[in-house]
Amino acid sequence: MKVTKRCIQSMQVNILGLNKVNILVTGHKGFIGQNLVPHLERNGHTVTGFEWGDVFPDIEQFEQVIHLGAISSTTERNVEKIMTQNYKFSVDLLDMCNYFGIPFQYSSSASVYGLNQQFTETSPVDPRTPYAWSKYMFELYAAGKKAQGFRYFNVYGRHEDHKGSQASPYHQFTKQAKETGVINVFENSENYLRDFVPVSTVIDAHIRFMEMPDVSGVWNVGTGKAKSFLDVANEVTEQYESRIDYIPFPEHLKHSYQRYTCADMTNFNKVYSGV
Repeated sequence: MKVTKRCIQSMQVNILGLNKVNILVTGHKGFIGQNLVPHLERNGHTVTGFEWGDVFPDIEQFEQVIHLGAISSTTERNVEKIMTQNYKFSVDLLDMCNYFGIPFQYSSSASVYGLNQQFTETSPVDPRTPYAWSKYMFELYAAGKKAQGFRYFNVYGRHEDHKGSQASPYHQFTKQAKETGVINVFENSENYLRDFVPVSTVIDAHIRFMEMPDVSGVWNVGTGKAKSFLDVANEVTEQYESRIDYIPFPEHLKHSYQRYTCADMTNFNKVYSGV
C-alpha cells in the first residue's frame, strides 16, 4: 500500500493513543447515526456527517470512517437502487479508506442469516431480500481488507421515529399504546423470537473497536438472548396500561420473515474483551 502523509498521521494517532480524532459518519441522520454522533462529540471527537446525495467526501481529511448509511428497508425491491447505494458506494468508500490507511467500520445486518437457525459469523447465510443481499455482498468484498463489520441484530432505542413500519417492535408498540391504548400484534407472535439489542450496545461496540484499528473482520452485535414479539408487547402493555389486539400476518412477509434470531456473541466477546 502506498504510504501517504495521511497514513503516517493515522499511525501516529494509533501509536500515541490520542482520543480525539476527526471522524466521518455516513448516514448520520439515521437511527444509529443520531445516537452515535452525539456520543462521539461528547467524547471530544470532531464528527462530519454524510448522507446520500452529498458530494463524495474527501476521505483523506479523516482519521476514522464509520459507514452507517444505506437503504435499510427490508421491503425495498428496487435492486438497482439498493446495489448503487448499499454496495457500490460502500465499495468505493472502503477502497479509499484502505488506500489512505484510514480505519473503516461498517454496519451489516443479521438479515444475512435469513431463515437459518444458526448464528455464528461462519454459519451458512440465507439472504432473502435485496437489502440482505447487498449487506452480504459487501461483507464478501470487505473480507481480507482492513475493515470492521457489525451484523446488527434487532436494534431498538431513541430516534426511531422516522423509520415507520421498519421501526422496532419496542418503538411501534410504545407508539400504539400511547396514541390508541391498543397494541396490534401479529397472530402467533409468541412463536417469533428475536435478539432485541439496545442501541447503546451498538454504540459501545463501535467505540470499543475504534480502539483496536488493526483488528479486521465481521462480528455479530446482539445480546445472545431471544425474546418473542408477544413478550415485548406484554412489557409495553404493563408499562402503559394498554391492551393487545391480534391481526393477521401479512402475506408479503411470509417468505422472508425470520422466525428466530439469537446472536452467538462468542467471537465478538473474545475481541471486545481483548482475549
